[in-house]
Amino acid sequence: PPRRPDLITPRRSARRHARRHQPTTTPPRHHALTHQPTHAPGTSFLKLDALLSANPPDVAALSAQFAITDVAAAADNSTVGALMSTTTSELFFATSAMSVLETWLKLCVPAIEDGNNFGVGIVMEAAKMCSDARGELEKLQASVPDYYKERGAAYAAIAPKTTTSTTESTSKADDKSTKDGTLEATAKEGASSSSETKTTGGTASPDQISHVVALDVMWYLKLYAACDRVRSLYAAVCDFLEKVRRCRDCVPVLSGPC
Repeated sequence: PPRRPDLITPRRSARRHARRHQPTTTPPRHHALTHQPTHAPGTSFLKLDALLSANPPDVAALSAQFAITDVAAAADNSTVGALMSTTTSELFFATSAMSVLETWLKLCVPAIEDGNNFGVGIVMEAAKMCSDARGELEKLQASVPDYYKERGAAYAAIAPKTTTSTTESTSKADDKSTKDGTLEATAKEGASSSSETKTTGGTASPDQISHVVALDVMWYLKLYAACDRVRSLYAAVCDFLEKVRRCRDCVPVLSGPC
């Protein structure tokens, strides 16, 4: 028969309440595991590594390739321009990837408890690594357009000079004559204009021409180094996250696929 409420002792009631509200031993799965980064740093690293490995820089070869024989045809450098486009794209996507990873890691921070907060420190360290990498990439990205300013100023000193001159003239004349005792006056007016354009070669010294070549070589190496830095940051961040993922006991929330 069911027990009467008045026969349930306070001790039995307390034990029943404790069993009913006993916490589970298995922690709930963190929802942040489903927030995977939209960019894949690992894939980007492999593509960038293949690109850089296939085109190692050679200073002597670059100097010979960028040598200026026709000043008029050296208004731009298509090789550096192509690398400029690649570098800008890589810096943009790397900055975006680091920002996404940083946000994802902050969403993965486990609950802070009394005592053991080792997992919290690991996740925050990973987030800081991504934040520092993003800041470095943003500075590199901001410095890329300086190439055009520096080369434009250097090329202006050796570029052919074009001058245009325009001459305008106006003439007026009044003719007077007498016909049948009557004075007749005739006014004549004329205007003419001429334009002349001259292009003369600049009086550039060999050092000024070498300066332009040196800028092209330097910026090619600088852009290559920027792409190489992107590759290194991809490798460092992915390696750190992979090590954390394998340490399931350290940070269980990051034990899923990164």
